[in-house]
Amino acid sequence: MHPTVRALTPLLFLMSSSIAAQTGPGGVGGSATTAIWLSADQGVYSNAGTTLAGNGDNVRQWNDRSGNGRHAGEVNVANRPNLATAVLNGRPVVRYTAANNDRLVSAGLTSGNQASAWVVARYTSLPSPNPGLLQGAATGDALSATAGLKNLGMWVSSSNTRPWGRGIRSDGTLLEVPQTTNTSTGTFYILNTNYGASLIQQYINNNAAGSVTTNGTLRSWTDLCVGMQAGSEGWNGDIAEVILFNTALNATQRLVVANYLAAKYGLTLGTGDLYTQDNPGAGNFDHDVAGIGRTNSGDLHAAAQGSGIVLIDKAAHSGLQDNEFMLWGHDGGALGTWGVGDLPTGVQGRWQRVWRVSEVNASGSAVNVGNVDMSFDLGALGPVTAADLVLLVDTDGDALFNDETPISGASNVGGGVYRFSNVSALQNGRRFTLGTTNLSGTPLPVELLHFTAEAIGPSRVRLTWATASEQDNAGFTVERSEDLEQWTAVAQVAGAADAQTTLNYEALDAEAPPTLVYYRLRQSDLDGTSTLSEVVAVDLSHSAAAVLVPNPADGPVDLVLGPGMAPVLSLDLVDGSGRVIPVPMVPHGTDRWRFDATALAPGAYVLRVHRAGDGAPLQLRLIR
Repeated sequence: MHPTVRALTPLLFLMSSSIAAQTGPGGVGGSATTAIWLSADQGVYSNAGTTLAGNGDNVRQWNDRSGNGRHAGEVNVANRPNLATAVLNGRPVVRYTAANNDRLVSAGLTSGNQASAWVVARYTSLPSPNPGLLQGAATGDALSATAGLKNLGMWVSSSNTRPWGRGIRSDGTLLEVPQTTNTSTGTFYILNTNYGASLIQQYINNNAAGSVTTNGTLRSWTDLCVGMQAGSEGWNGDIAEVILFNTALNATQRLVVANYLAAKYGLTLGTGDLYTQDNPGAGNFDHDVAGIGRTNSGDLHAAAQGSGIVLIDKAAHSGLQDNEFMLWGHDGGALGTWGVGDLPTGVQGRWQRVWRVSEVNASGSAVNVGNVDMSFDLGALGPVTAADLVLLVDTDGDALFNDETPISGASNVGGGVYRFSNVSALQNGRRFTLGTTNLSGTPLPVELLHFTAEAIGPSRVRLTWATASEQDNAGFTVERSEDLEQWTAVAQVAGAADAQTTLNYEALDAEAPPTLVYYRLRQSDLDGTSTLSEVVAVDLSHSAAAVLVPNPADGPVDLVLGPGMAPVLSLDLVDGSGRVIPVPMVPHGTDRWRFDATALAPGAYVLRVHRAGDGAPLQLRLIR
């Protein structure tokens, strides 16, 4: 397996770091402008964020990818949609049943006076006059049946199968986009409603599909319901992805997002289908598509990273003209050098993953946008020396790199990002990847995605980790220490030997001591060599005094006290924003107190236990 491993940093740092680095779909926007981003291939849970849903499972929580943590969820089991795997271009969807009033609601979105809403969906039937995909409203009104409270939304009319949108101005004026384009049962569409300063414009597969004059600002829409509105307008079909920006996108940005979605889901745009490297004949480079371009001097998008690790930036260089675009995506190959040949002289390894570029005008003809800066986010790697990195570009189009001249000169620009400046080698249809001239100093694998430890009882710790890919992996040993010097093996888990897909692992330490304990992961190859992860810590010093059961929880929760614990005076919860929520204290036996977590929004909380004469409150972590 030969991994370079990197454990997760403490939670608070991880949260702030991920938000700062987050980029939006297709490389458009970021956490500040992407109000919510839901995709069925990531973060779909059967409970409140700890157990990933499988095929046919109820969806309790759909995690927000925007970096803002505004997950969509549903407490009532009867109203939860289901996950269906391998439905659209091999990817999963969230499946809604109108008869069940299936819905998922997100609250606390950062709304704006404008917006751009995107949905990839299909219907199996239209059982009500206007089945709804999205409804944005003020706090508490996401399920409202009152037309004047539906501040933005997207519906399909059952009388003519035509999608339509709504926007309500801040002065209360209700504006509806005309219904112009028929749709078909069982067909997936990319639907977009762009709420600008002067127009609300609707697009279906990037074809214009009606508009209405706005001449005003949009009313606030801090809550969002996905898939059901008003109790009688339920969606009956599949939703693959939902994106809601709190600003209107310009024409270039809209074009990039449309191509990102079309490539990912194997759909064809009616106009502006510029990224063609996702086609089977081109090699299916349909992962993490992002792009830059310019419609005119006042309508451009000069830098993009998207959900991948490659950032291409044109801002520092001239040459990007009107009607020129560059988009790129990869083939889904592993971020690892093992077993990969096809190397130029002097290069010891290169990634299996390869990207391919479309550099075209709006008609799809090849153009040259000029030199660009190319950056790779290698923050998840172990040791990296900038001088060891080389950019490999297939300039002759033979799909080989061994006959190419490596491009060196990468610079470390901070934050684990390495940049090749003023690159001229990218052109329409060319492939590129990253290589290393020193496998021992800069090995380039990203195999261990995370390694975490979580207390789930007074002496029980759950260890979880995931690998992006494996080679010759015999297995893992979880090791525990109280002093960082003496280590004890507490669990062993077999590896997959060889794998090129993400694999998730879990182990349990059922006899952890009530103190600060440390864990590390030892990965062993089939040849007997091993590699250690970084160390993670769990503080069990309070666990002998009290524990929460169950945790995670959807309903009643018991605070169970340990022997000799001082009497409890009061309880309160602190949510992720620092808000304090009083908890009614109901004794339930001689050693426990019970409270109900049903009404809490999904997320992580700190339960503070205030006791007589014990000074600072005891703090326990609760997952809802």
